[in-house]
Amino acid sequence: MVTETKDRFVNTDAKIENDGVKRQPHERDESPDGQDTEPRGVMKQAAEDLAQGLVDTDARATPGVSESVDPAPGATGQANPQPDRHRSMRDHDSVEPLPGKNR
Repeated sequence: MVTETKDRFVNTDAKIENDGVKRQPHERDESPDGQDTEPRGVMKQAAEDLAQGLVDTDARATPGVSESVDPAPGATGQANPQPDRHRSMRDHDSVEPLPGKNR
C-alpha cells in the first residue's frame, strides 16, 4: 500500500508566510492569498456591456463577433457604466495629453 509522504502533500489553503524570502513568480501566482476574490472592474463592465447587446470593438478584426452576442431581453443597446469600471484597467487615456511628436 502506497502512503503519501510529507513532501508530496501540498496544502493549497495555507497562506504564504512573510519569512523574508523572495518568491518565484509561480509561487506568488499560485498562492491562495495571491488571487483576486472578486472580478476586476473591467471584467464586470465587459459582462454588463455584453448583456446590453454591445459588441467588443477592440476585438481587432475578429469576424462574426456581432453575430455571436445575444443581448438580454429588454436590453437598450446603451452602455451602463459600472462604478468600479476603472479598477485594474490597463489601457486608459491620460487626463492631459502629453506634448510630443506623436500628438
